[in-house]
Amino acid sequence: MKKSAEVESVVRRFLEARVAMDMEAMRSLHSGSEHLRLIGSDDTWWDGQDAVVPAGGSIGEPDDWAVAESRILRIEAFEDGSVGWAAAEQERTLVRGQIFVLRATMVLRLEASVWRVIQLHFSVAVPDDEVIFEPVNLPQTLTNLLSSLDDGAAHEAMSGPELATATVMFTDVVASTELSESMGDEKWSRAIFDHFQSVNAIVEDQGGLQVKTLGDGGMYAFHSATAGVRAAVAIQRLLKDEDDGLRLRIGLHTGDLVPGDGDFVGLTVNKAARIAATAMGGQTLVSSTTQAMVRPDEFAFELPIRAELKGLDGVHTLHSLRS
Repeated sequence: MKKSAEVESVVRRFLEARVAMDMEAMRSLHSGSEHLRLIGSDDTWWDGQDAVVPAGGSIGEPDDWAVAESRILRIEAFEDGSVGWAAAEQERTLVRGQIFVLRATMVLRLEASVWRVIQLHFSVAVPDDEVIFEPVNLPQTLTNLLSSLDDGAAHEAMSGPELATATVMFTDVVASTELSESMGDEKWSRAIFDHFQSVNAIVEDQGGLQVKTLGDGGMYAFHSATAGVRAAVAIQRLLKDEDDGLRLRIGLHTGDLVPGDGDFVGLTVNKAARIAATAMGGQTLVSSTTQAMVRPDEFAFELPIRAELKGLDGVHTLHSLRS
């Protein structure tokens, strides 16, 4: 066994190709064997050539995972005869401002005198079960939605004029501009109308209410955290089943609602909106308050992350909901 500069060079090219989403380079660096495996940090597990495309990053997806900058922190590479292996860490800064460290372990083998990856395992480095995200600006849809909440109707519908506690949920369609341009105005308008009808039916089924929709975003309120999280799960599952191109970021937070001068926008509402802004397309993030109020045997969450929420003090613990 010895350290291998050749294996290290292949791993370096592999990581660079993955950041660039260079599929031609990715295919040339993968083994052609049916025993090729790619294992992610969640329940992802791809076999054979099906593993090549996922390893290339979010191919064809909107810019959720597009990388603005990256740097390789370290690589350790070894070889023994026709077998090589390596471990690597790469820091990535996404275009949305989030920074994380990606860890990769790889097994390689010589095929026609060329080192190729035959097994790959990716994970996100999470010290103390936490990842700190940089604060993300609110999408325009959520900004407009917040600024339009000025009638207090939701608070009255939930509990009357006095202080109340509710779970607030924001939804926002990711990459809506690109989708609307590709669909055309008429088809897009119909898709959004049908989308809100479906979401509202799910919300009402959980005893919640639609506070307001604007553009392609919506705000909803529930009497309980469980009802709100159930609705979020059902909404994301519905979108996966329909597979019509719409992908939602969803954020939930539970707290007091205090109307003042007819203004429904308070800390609870603002935090829920900013949690939604931090979520990726297809992802639901909930606050630690909301997560603590639901039954652990009913919902599954990824490892907690730590995020700064723009406009709110401190660092906040968020939980990504498995749906």
